[in-house]
Amino acid sequence: MNFKALALATASAAVVTSASAADLPVVAEPVDYVQVCDAYGSGFFKLPGKDTCIRVGGRVRAQFISDNLNNDANYEDNDSYVRGYVRLTSMTDTEIGLIKTYTEIYSQWDEAGTGELKTDDAYIQFGTQYGDLLIGYAVSNFDTFTGSTDIGIVDRNISDTDTLQMTYTKSLGNGLTASLSLEDSSYREGGENEYDVVGGLKISQGWGFARLVGAYHQVNDDIENNGVGAAGIVGNEKDGFAIAGTVGINLNMLAEGDQLVFAVSYADAAGHYVNIDSDYLDGTKDSWDAKGYDAFSVAAGFTHYFTPEVAGSIDASYLMVDDADDYERIATTAALGWYPTSGLVIAGEVGYVNQDDDKNSFDANGNDHDYRVGTRIQYTF
Repeated sequence: MNFKALALATASAAVVTSASAADLPVVAEPVDYVQVCDAYGSGFFKLPGKDTCIRVGGRVRAQFISDNLNNDANYEDNDSYVRGYVRLTSMTDTEIGLIKTYTEIYSQWDEAGTGELKTDDAYIQFGTQYGDLLIGYAVSNFDTFTGSTDIGIVDRNISDTDTLQMTYTKSLGNGLTASLSLEDSSYREGGENEYDVVGGLKISQGWGFARLVGAYHQVNDDIENNGVGAAGIVGNEKDGFAIAGTVGINLNMLAEGDQLVFAVSYADAAGHYVNIDSDYLDGTKDSWDAKGYDAFSVAAGFTHYFTPEVAGSIDASYLMVDDADDYERIATTAALGWYPTSGLVIAGEVGYVNQDDDKNSFDANGNDHDYRVGTRIQYTF
């Protein structure tokens, strides 16, 4: 009798216990939710389980540029391509300060059926209370004004070059910043395993900005000083330098976003800093530096928004080189762009070049004029 009572009591306890356990709430496994990082701007989100915020973006561009329309021989040198970009930006707040990384890679397919995959920019930037230090491949510290038009259908004599570099930038307060960098000379047609030193000061205010920058350029060591190089080029016995001043004036009283920019550059045995092309004269770019040529460039650009979605722009440059048969070059571009939605550009552009040179011309007929037209459709996200 006692055994039966004990068995019944045990069975009843088991039933009650099972029912109570079923009624208890289930503890879910922890989930890492994506968090928005507003502090670094739009599009940043936090990597689950990490202190790093990233932004993923990109761009697709389709572009066509004609051959020289003034070339009677043929029109076969058209330049067209489709290019896709991937951009990755990361921001990490650490004990030593903010660490930023940026990588931009693109893949291109051109009119010749040739494809390429290339890194456009890649760098690490350390932001501390003492200033910012950038290490990697990015636009040169020398470059300030790189043109106003959407495409830049013909080369203007303004510096626009990415280089391997180490650049320190310090804010001095009241909109004033100073920068100093070491940059790989070979990207400026200089010596291999040599470095150019570039320093600048910039003031930014409500009216616009002004910047003064200078560079010490190491001439290619293959051209021996006081000797003759492999191409028969006599060395100039010195390295080169370049200096540039730029002023940008905001013209928002005309329309929001309007701007006028002036730039003046001088280079002594440092032709790449005024964008001297190897086709301008016989020889190569470094032969200009080895010969010690002086070059002077003046450039300007203007942008006007007819509406918030439609803008016209124009820029021009003038180059004069001493000791090279007084070579002169004028280049100008004009563009009309439509920006119907954020990130979308649909633009048409025309360009003109006139060079005064006894040695070279644009074609076999001695033509010194170059006319081109082009268009670009681009979406950035």
